[in-house]
Amino acid sequence: MAKEAILMGDEHMVSPAKSAAVAVVLVAHTPLATALKAVSEHVFGEPVDLLAIDVAPGACAADSTHGLVEQLLNANRGAGVLLLTDLPGASPANICQDASQQLRDRNVPCLTVTGLNASMVLRVLNYRSQNLDALCQHAIAGGTQTVKQID
Repeated sequence: MAKEAILMGDEHMVSPAKSAAVAVVLVAHTPLATALKAVSEHVFGEPVDLLAIDVAPGACAADSTHGLVEQLLNANRGAGVLLLTDLPGASPANICQDASQQLRDRNVPCLTVTGLNASMVLRVLNYRSQNLDALCQHAIAGGTQTVKQID
């Protein structure tokens, strides 16, 4: 028997910037998504426009995907959805991959990037006005360019 799907997320997006902005969604192991949203709000000093979804321990990708798809369809404002997730091959990433494909099957542009970190989220928020493909590239750059030895 599959474990019960448990996704905990914000009930709504905070202060939408534009009706046609890309929806940015963090999907990660509990409590990382919520924590990175809080870090972003700390840095910007105000609520940020993204949806944070924490995947509870034991959540099964097959059982959780439908719930994520519904949340993503509600979050989409016409310019697509960018999913940022933590570990490739882990449950949150598998859930994102399945949900992303289901959105594309419904003609909703959706891309997924793994390796979620604070720099990635902040970079995406700084470039919110750009299209989905450009925002995806900014996420990758933000996540990789800040990993370095500092001493």
